Amino acid sequence: MIQGIVFDLDDTLYKQQAPFASAINDLFPTFPESKMNALFIRFRYYSDLHYMKSITGEWSLAKMRYERIRLALADFDFVPSKSELETFQAAYDHALKTITLPSEISDSLTFLNQQDVPLGLITNGPVLRQKEKISALQLARWIAPEKMIISDAVGIQKPEPKIFSLMETRLNLAPESLLYIGDSFENDVIGAKAAGWSVWWFNHQNRKIPEGQSAIFEKEIKNFEDLKSLLTNQKSMPH
Repeated sequence: MIQGIVFDLDDTLYKQQAPFASAINDLFPTFPESKMNALFIRFRYYSDLHYMKSITGEWSLAKMRYERIRLALADFDFVPSKSELETFQAAYDHALKTITLPSEISDSLTFLNQQDVPLGLITNGPVLRQKEKISALQLARWIAPEKMIISDAVGIQKPEPKIFSLMETRLNLAPESLLYIGDSFENDVIGAKAAGWSVWWFNHQNRKIPEGQSAIFEKEIKNFEDLKSLLTNQKSMPH
């Protein structure tokens, strides 16, 4: 029976495409709006693909951030200047300061708190950057800071099962009693399942299951409204 629920952060608890689109529109106003969602998915793909290079030191963090937007735009035959690409990260950082929780998420977290469901957060990324997002979203209203794990703070990244095991210790719950909710198949679904957790794949970007993988998750959720409905209906929880 599920006793605790742990969330991913980026593009799970807030809509990451909104600040991304804002930065793109500011810097590259000629980029087609109709392709914005597809561009964002490629941006996230390259971000996940090359993130470990910034951890191992093969690339600097600045180079990883530069390359993920350059490669994503190149997939659409859009080739800005080097200076424009270097400016993108600052515009994106500025837009991220304005992020807010969708009402469906804040309502769900409030409900789960009222039900005394233990909550946690596991996110990959640099400590300062992720803390800024956590602060902007005011997540400490619902999740205790000691139940929030940032990968760079502990030296373990999703999808490594060890980062999920660390959360088990912090929540004092067994893996079979924990549910993880995240948007990344590679980091969230594969990682949590390898740790023995139940998983809901929050696939609101309508991504395809990666080649060679299968539907190992308990549920696939396509929008924030359905996520709220499931989180506020105890009968929907895996037993």
